[in-house]
Amino acid sequence: MRTELTPYLVLVALTAMGVRCVAAQAPTDGVFERYDRDANGKVTPQELPNPRTFERFDVNRDGAITQAEYNQVAGGAAAGGAGQADAAFAAYHREGGGPVPLSANTAFTDLRFSRDWTPGTEDRNGKLMTGTECNYLVAHGSRLYAAISLWNHDPAAPNPGPGVLVKPSAAAPWEVDVQFPPPSLRVAVLASLTFATDAEGRKLDPPVSLLVAAGSLFESRREVAVFVRDDTTGRWHKSVIAGRSARDVGEVRLLRVHRDKVTGVDRVIGAVTNGNVYSAVYDPSAPGRIRWNSEPELAGRLARIMSCGEANGDAYLAVDITPDAPKNGGLFRRVDGPQPRWEWIGEWGHRRDHRGVAWVRGLTAIPDPQQPGKERLLCSREVDGVIEVVDPQRNHEPRVEFDLRRHFGGLVGAQEGQLFTTLFAYNEMTPAVHPDTGEPVLLIAGGIMPGLPGNDARAKGAWYLVRHADGRYGTGQVFDPAVVPLAVGGLRSVRTICVSPFPEEEGRVFYFGGFDAARGPHRDTAWIYEGALPPTNKGKP
Repeated sequence: MRTELTPYLVLVALTAMGVRCVAAQAPTDGVFERYDRDANGKVTPQELPNPRTFERFDVNRDGAITQAEYNQVAGGAAAGGAGQADAAFAAYHREGGGPVPLSANTAFTDLRFSRDWTPGTEDRNGKLMTGTECNYLVAHGSRLYAAISLWNHDPAAPNPGPGVLVKPSAAAPWEVDVQFPPPSLRVAVLASLTFATDAEGRKLDPPVSLLVAAGSLFESRREVAVFVRDDTTGRWHKSVIAGRSARDVGEVRLLRVHRDKVTGVDRVIGAVTNGNVYSAVYDPSAPGRIRWNSEPELAGRLARIMSCGEANGDAYLAVDITPDAPKNGGLFRRVDGPQPRWEWIGEWGHRRDHRGVAWVRGLTAIPDPQQPGKERLLCSREVDGVIEVVDPQRNHEPRVEFDLRRHFGGLVGAQEGQLFTTLFAYNEMTPAVHPDTGEPVLLIAGGIMPGLPGNDARAKGAWYLVRHADGRYGTGQVFDPAVVPLAVGGLRSVRTICVSPFPEEEGRVFYFGGFDAARGPHRDTAWIYEGALPPTNKGKP
């Protein structure tokens, strides 16, 4: 079987999206050519608008990166041992792996899938719907919304810009709700944010829910902003977070509401890829009805802030670990109050002399089985290929609960020592309740590479996990037998899962979206499928 590295085990530091390196790739990987847009043999700050990454590769500090400089840095990482260490750790080992607690319960792994949206088509208003990734599916009100990316979009294909699609009802087709014209790359986050208190901590009756979208390069290179939907008019209004340098990508990646335990104020936590974390309150007089504090609560992070969660009333952030800057990344907890701060909890994962990284995704609270009323954190570590439980009651001690690489390596027949990647909980873990049994589960989106051999619909499908309440797991696969995806790698990855908001679907239908557009260019590879539970025989003779 041919072995290969995915972009998440490759040194792809040259990315305007702020993606960080985890392993080395040969200098002939095509990354330099992708950013040398005018093919003049040099990458300029305009072609790579990420100052930290640009400075790293501009070895002679002359304001341009040559192929030789890129080769020196990329090749040097491999020679220096970081890439070799990560590659060795990422290799599939048939024996001696971590736990794989599988469940005999087939609930949610028996979904029947069908494609619900076809990219490259026009909606009922004649607007082109295209994209390389579906990053988020969000239920808001009685509708379903999808965040669509055009990262690594084929430059020869039509490009209306990334945007948000809407599905008004279960029977209705998808249509464009808003599009953000180029050079915007993607809607990196889409969230339905509910405020139960105002800026003074007073109760809002009823609570206010706002649909908020954010990403990279919307409208202006001089500011970081989000866009908020007015559900009455259908228009989207800009809410500026802060100014930024024109060279700073400033992509907003995470949004969630946190109730400050001291002040009682509901605050939006907004994480930006320039290493800053901002907060905002509900203010009906402000643009978009959100008022941001222009001073960051946390600043100076050198890598992406990948996930945000909450447990026991505390807000947590997981920041990518930077190889040469211990304590700059890791797990952070918010200390609430009128002057909040973020305290560093720690970092862990596969590191040797602070080389390598351990990206943490999908921070999600789960009940503490030993202490009723308390919660633990569940998360996925991308590089190490495991799902972990972090215990705040035990000094945030991590424990591996599920070995992703061992499980999926065996599932797809990976060979001993083969380089193998698992990426789960891209953005979130989705809670769901089985409508027949009442069992609460977590649906965990993800992807593996390489996958199953073959060219049929199943071989080109994408994977997800079901975590049952007892901590055991089931494996599901998204595929429509009637559709064979044309993209290399097929569906590649599930990025997002959402429970249907439509009453007529009675909690029996779940929407899945995805693709991973690394190693482009790509055209019309974003996808949305629906998965339906089998009909129930309950109440029938």
